[in-house]
Amino acid sequence: MGLFDLLFPETHVEGADGVRILDTPTAMNLRGLGGYDTPDGPTQPNRYIRCGSTRYISERDIKYLLRHGLTNVLDLRGSGESPQFTCAFARRRDVAWKNVSLYDFNLSDPKIAAAQKDSGYLVGGYLSMLGRREAIRQVFSWFAAVPKQGCVLFHCAAGMDRTGVTAMLLLGLAGVSRADITRDYLYSYASRAAVDRFVDEGVVPQNMSEGRLATLLDVIGQTYDKVLDMYGGVGAYLLACGVTEPELEALRVRLLEP
Repeated sequence: MGLFDLLFPETHVEGADGVRILDTPTAMNLRGLGGYDTPDGPTQPNRYIRCGSTRYISERDIKYLLRHGLTNVLDLRGSGESPQFTCAFARRRDVAWKNVSLYDFNLSDPKIAAAQKDSGYLVGGYLSMLGRREAIRQVFSWFAAVPKQGCVLFHCAAGMDRTGVTAMLLLGLAGVSRADITRDYLYSYASRAAVDRFVDEGVVPQNMSEGRLATLLDVIGQTYDKVLDMYGGVGAYLLACGVTEPELEALRVRLLEP
C-alpha cells in the first residue's frame, strides 16, 4: 500500500494498460490521457499526464518520467499549499515548471470532504474553477506552447478535482466521448476494471458504495454538461476564456497527431 492509499483508503488505480498507467509507484494517482478514442483517432500517449501530489515522488520515478519525454510540469494548487516548496519538480533544471492556481484549496481533503453528503459541494467547486477564466487561459495557453513531442504533467493535491476538471477539458477538446471523460474522472476513485464494470454493467466495487460512485458520476457529468449547455463545446468555452484559435489547434495537434 502506497502513500495515496493511506491518505485515501477507498482510492486505488491499477496498472491496466501500458498507455494510460505508468510505472511510478511513488507518484500519487498518476496516469496518462493517451489511448482514448475520438472521431480523429486515439489520443496520443506521453503528451499529457495527470497526477496528484508530487511531493514524495522518488528520483527513480522522476527519471522514469523524464525517459517518457516529460518536459513540463504544471502545478494547479493555491499559494496556501506552498507549491514552490512542495512540488518535486519546482526547482529542477531539466523540466519547465509553472504554477497556476485553479482553486485555492484541496476539495478532496478528507477533513473537508467527509462533511459533504451530496454532489452539490463538488459541482459548485468545479463550476467555480471554470469561472476563473484567466487561470484557465493561462493553463491552456501554456499547454499549447509545449512542443508537440513534449510531455506535460499537471497535478494538484489529490489529482481528483482541479486535475480532474483540467483533464475533462483536454479530453473534451480532443473529442473524447462523454462516457470516457466520466470514466477517466472515476479512475481516481477505483481501479479501471472496477470503474468499467460499474459504468457498463452497474457492478459496484467491493470497497465503495453504489451511492458514492453514482454521486461522483453525477458530479463530473453535471460539470461537463454545463460547459456544453452554456458554450456548445469545450473549444468555444476555451475561446471565451481567451485561449486563441491557433492555441486550440496546437492543443488538438498535441492531443491527437502522432
